[in-house]
Amino acid sequence: MKIGFVLNDYFPFGGLQSDCLATALATQQLGHEVHVFARTWQGDRPVELHIHLLGKRGWSNLSHNDYFFRALEGVLPVEKLDGVVAFSRIPHADIYFAADPCFVEKKKELTKWQKLLPRYRYYAKLEATVFAGARAPETLVLTEREIEAFHAHYGVPRERFHLLPPGVQRREGSATDAMSARATLRQELGTLEDSVVALFVGSGFRVKGLDRALLALKANQNSAKQLEFWVVGDDTSARFQSLAEQAGVPVRFLGGRADVKRFYDAADFLLHPAYSESAGKVLLEALTHGLPVLTTDTCGYAPHIEAADAGFVVPSPFAQDGLNDALRRFIEDDAARERWSHNALRYAGSEDLYSCHQAAAKLIGELLSL
Repeated sequence: MKIGFVLNDYFPFGGLQSDCLATALATQQLGHEVHVFARTWQGDRPVELHIHLLGKRGWSNLSHNDYFFRALEGVLPVEKLDGVVAFSRIPHADIYFAADPCFVEKKKELTKWQKLLPRYRYYAKLEATVFAGARAPETLVLTEREIEAFHAHYGVPRERFHLLPPGVQRREGSATDAMSARATLRQELGTLEDSVVALFVGSGFRVKGLDRALLALKANQNSAKQLEFWVVGDDTSARFQSLAEQAGVPVRFLGGRADVKRFYDAADFLLHPAYSESAGKVLLEALTHGLPVLTTDTCGYAPHIEAADAGFVVPSPFAQDGLNDALRRFIEDDAARERWSHNALRYAGSEDLYSCHQAAAKLIGELLSL
């Protein structure tokens, strides 16, 4: 078949973007012709895919979207596609890969006055356009929680949702390789071997809870003789510089990294107190490296951390003091970190955390054949 994949913008290191690209490549490997339509594209363009860039016009995100939708209405029919798979909220797609959480569920705590603001009204209406009525797309989801959210708000029948397994890469190499990678990276960064290192990974610092993490580190700055915080992600650090300076520990903003696996090996635990995360692939990437995880229950993949007994999940409603207390144990309790690490590796070796994109590609072919 000739299948169109649609997303707003592609850039390296984004979770939605990596899901789109990996699924597109997996779909192409099944023998389909895959065309990807986006406003903009940063990074390498795979030769296996047909990339169509429609540009970005307007003065705001809302006008960018409206221009993109009009451009799609013109170009998609010309391509004579057998089906359209959307990774961003696009009206009238055949299949929607819900990499982002349900918008109105995510924003349910806003006041009625905040919900009158143009941005909320626009995205709420857009999501309703995608899901309301008989044209709701077949939807691929990463967690059961998202099925319940979309069903509750839009009444979409549950049989139109298809739960995918996670899709992280398997950890390759031995324990000796991991120890060598740890020593090498720490030497590169000038970090002592006995320093306790908390790692933050994610593009979109605000939603991923970087402010919460920095406040928790400030509360625990004296919990270890040597304590560092590494921040890996493609986002601007400017708005967090003041909090970083107040943390009382070295904070390194390392940018988006293609070699993020080295940081999982070199750190002592992952600190990911996100405000909202439909899945949270970084949690499972950490597990495959035996890295303990401190996260929040608003992450879709947080139940894996509990099932593996590989760290701690801060419950809702979130309380900063609760995160501070949990972080203290992660910093001070070497034995707990060692046990969590062992449990993480055991879980990663026994559970399917890896086949998301292959399963999605197979489902896309089956659904478009009906």
